[in-house]
Formats: sequence, C-alpha cells, structure tokens
Amino acid sequence: MDGGNFTGFKSLLKAGKHLKLGFPIAEIEASGEFTIAKEKNTGGCVTVESLTSQLIYEIQGPWYLNSDVVADLTGMNLEQIAPEQVRVTGIVGMPPPPTTKLGFTTFGGYQAEFHAFMTGLDVDEKCKWTEEQIREAIGEDIHRFTQLRFHRIGSPSLDTTCQDHATVMFRVFAQTKDPEILRTDVPRGLFRWCMSTFLSSCPALTPSNDPRQVHAKPYYNYNTGLLPQSVLNHRVHLLATDPKKIITIDPPSVTQTYGTQPSHETENPVDISAFGETVKAPLGFVVYGRAGDKGANCNVGFYVKHQDEWDWLRTFLTTDKIKELLGPIEYSGNQIDRFEIPGVRVVHFLLHDHLDRGYNSSSSCDVLGKNTCEFLRSKTVDVPKVFLQRY
Repeated sequence: MDGGNFTGFKSLLKAGKHLKLGFPIAEIEASGEFTIAKEKNTGGCVTVESLTSQLIYEIQGPWYLNSDVVADLTGMNLEQIAPEQVRVTGIVGMPPPPTTKLGFTTFGGYQAEFHAFMTGLDVDEKCKWTEEQIREAIGEDIHRFTQLRFHRIGSPSLDTTCQDHATVMFRVFAQTKDPEILRTDVPRGLFRWCMSTFLSSCPALTPSNDPRQVHAKPYYNYNTGLLPQSVLNHRVHLLATDPKKIITIDPPSVTQTYGTQPSHETENPVDISAFGETVKAPLGFVVYGRAGDKGANCNVGFYVKHQDEWDWLRTFLTTDKIKELLGPIEYSGNQIDRFEIPGVRVVHFLLHDHLDRGYNSSSSCDVLGKNTCEFLRSKTVDVPKVFLQRY
C-alpha cells in the first residue's frame, strides 16, 4: 500500500486520502528503469517523497544485496512525471555475492510483562519508589531472571482536561529460563511480587486488571548467517500445472564479494550559517524519514524536498549528531554506519545492535525499529527559519 508509514501523512489525512490505500504498480523496462503508479480510485499517494520513504525502509547501505543480483542505489533518481506516477532511474545492477543469507530461530526462554498506570505529578519519583519496592520483594530470587527491566512509557501532560493524557504506563519486563517464576498462582513469582507492593506504594498507582501478559510465554532468538550459494538445492515444483515437473535453478555463475557496506560523512560540507537565522524546532518540521529493523540492527533514513535543505541536512546530520540526538539512554554505544543518496536527498544511518536482539526477544517497545525515526524527528534542533516558512 502506498502512502502508508509516510511521515507526510497529514497531507493525506487533510485530503481524505488516508483510507483504502492503493497498492503500487511497477512498470518495469528491460533497461532496469521503471515507473511506479497505483491502482485507480484508491487512497494514498505516489510521490517522490512517499516512494523515498518506501526506498529507505530496511536497507542497510547503498548496496541492496540479493542472491540473484545486487542493486547499487548510490546514483538513483526519482522524478514526478504525473500526479500519481514517479520515474525511477539510476539504479545499477551488479553481480550477486557468492553467499546468501540464512535466518534461523532458537528457543530463548520465557517472558512476561506487568503493567501499571501512574498519573499526574512526580512520575520519576513514583517510578523509582515502585521499582525499588519490587526489587526488594524479589530479593535473592532476582538471579532467576535473565533480564528484568523497569521503565516508564510516555510523559504525562499536566493541567489537561483529560485524565488519560496525564497518565503513563509503568512496565515491568522479565525474561527467564524458569517458567515457574512467571506463574500467577505461586507466592514467589513475578505477579505476586508486583501486586504485593501496590497497596503500600506511591499515590495513584493502579495495576492493570488484565493479568494475561504476566503469564509465561515462550520467546525465540532470531539469528543470521551466510551460506555458499553453491550448496543450496534450489528447485521449483510446478504443483498446480505439472506436479511431477521439477525445475532446477543453478547457482549464479558470476559472483562478486562485497565486504562491508560503504560508510562515510558528507563530501564538501557547506557553511550552515549561510542559510541565515535559525530557530529551535523539531527536526521533523522540515525533514521526512523512515526506519525499520534488520534483526537487531535498526536503519533510519532522513530526506528533504528541496536542494538547499539537502545541503543543510547532509552537512548538519553527521554520525556524531545522530549520537547526540539519540542521547545517552538510547545510544547503545555500538557502531553507526552512514551514507548518502544525493539523487533522492537521503542521509541514511544503520544503528548496529540497536534493537536488543530483534523483534521476538527485544525488551524494547520499539521491537521493529519503526519508531526510532519518529523519536529522532521529534528532537528540537536549530533549523533555518527560511525552511520553516515553506511548511
């Protein structure tokens, strides 16, 4: 569906095009160039900005590796040739690698969550009080957990007309190899340790009345590796037309070894002061973006509509700036790769091991990495006033 997961979504909401989003249609030519359109009489949009959003989702660098071909995105361009048509050019095909990715899962253990709600003032102190009470109740049994995390979800709005807006969630996240500790009917278990504190805890602390998430559920670790393409038995079974016919697909005869993805800061940075007066504003007021997961890695790409904004973005958004915007809590300290796609005005980052082992085993709320970009776009930075006046 096109127009989905697009940070310019408010334009679709305003135009009433946010419902029944149409599927994109790719008209591919022998040269490798193509045009993207969409189903008629459907919502959503096909624009340079919306397709850039789709492009930067889940890539890990300028080389998009597949087992049959590698797409070099460095020189690609997008052009709006009609209201719902975008022309894509400049992508270069290269030989596939001699290996292919193998993904497999292993049993990790059991996990559970306990949720409670806090409202109003002094939320930091309420979280501290509650965490320390639960830890004290657990005592020496804490070694039975492989992971135990206490964190607040959200910030309360003060002096609001709606109590829900003044409320945040207090989340206890636990993983263990021992499912007995996650039973709700035992005195020495997570549920009892959490529940036993609340009548003697801080004011206005309300546990959820749905205990299902406290029950043990299995979780699995996602792992990846590489296999030589030559060892794969790649076959096609034509079950619908000729069940006995099997087509053998040989491994590629020409391959290329690529190594690590290119990573670099911008070439020829500009003088940011040349853009004139700046004001404090969220980065997302002028910058689009998209993020996603690749196992434990999180990719996040940023892009803009105009050339002068691109010169500012590629100069301003360095690897060190991303670390600063992530901040000391969210920056894991791990490697960050950076590259650019000038033809679509993209600055892209790959945050290594940012997602705590990935989707199924992560302790984060952002298990798919989709929220990372919106977190960064909400950060206040010095934005040239002339850019803000365009939006």
